[in-house]
Amino acid sequence: MAAPNPRWSLRRARLLVGSKLALVGGLVVFVGLTWVVERMLALDGPVDLSPPLALVIAAVPASLWLAFFYLQDRYEPEPMHYVFGVFLLGALVAAPMADFAMYQLAPPQPLVQHGLDPFAPDRVVHAIVVVGLAQELCKYVAVRYTIYTSSEFDEPMDGVVYMMSVGTGFAVWVNYRHLQDLGGQVYLSTGAAEAVISTLAHASFAGFLGYVLGRAKFTRRGPVSRGVLLFAGLVGAALINGLFTVVEAWVRTRGLANHPWKGVGLAAALAIAVFLVLMVFVRRLLAQSPFRRDER
Repeated sequence: MAAPNPRWSLRRARLLVGSKLALVGGLVVFVGLTWVVERMLALDGPVDLSPPLALVIAAVPASLWLAFFYLQDRYEPEPMHYVFGVFLLGALVAAPMADFAMYQLAPPQPLVQHGLDPFAPDRVVHAIVVVGLAQELCKYVAVRYTIYTSSEFDEPMDGVVYMMSVGTGFAVWVNYRHLQDLGGQVYLSTGAAEAVISTLAHASFAGFLGYVLGRAKFTRRGPVSRGVLLFAGLVGAALINGLFTVVEAWVRTRGLANHPWKGVGLAAALAIAVFLVLMVFVRRLLAQSPFRRDER
């Protein structure tokens, strides 16, 4: 195999960084545009979103995040049609399946209710064991019994890529349902910002499990050790998911209706923290990739 061209490698690295920055900028512009629309139309209060508009607000940030996550696998990118297919599985199969499972496991318990403490033990357990576990298990199933068995799943990093893709699709359903359930109580710009943050959060939770999934597939340990590793990853993802849900609900009960951006800010900080930890794992996987070439 011929040695890689250093200039080409440097140019490619710069292009990847530039593309990622452009996609993040696109997310900021998206939220900014909704704020401009609010100002132009004098929308000083919450509005009632039509289903098509709610779908746009849910899908636009998901599309940009999906492209951003896809660029993380820079040494041996996965086929785009596989990534998009897994994305659709998240939106059309995993998320509805999770909703069904949650309703079957326990009656719905809205965490955001005036006078109720989201940190009450029963509500924390519900958020982790019912909501978190159901959501992360359905994301896992969507990847484990489809692309996981494909020859394209050929390195540990692929676990992160495909799980983040299914998590991004999952968030489209979650955000759409959330916007519709709020009825006429949606602030346009904060609704858009929440969709951006929620998508990052769901993708990051799934990415954590994807890291474990990729490790488990290529480890030399026996089936029992793999099973323990996967179980630990699932429990960890469910725990992070549930705690995020509880903290987000707590912020909303502390006056989000009057100060919506406070809740958005804290949710963003939590989602970004999980994402940054995940990126540390991603760097390790990329450094160990069998497809890595010297880019110096």
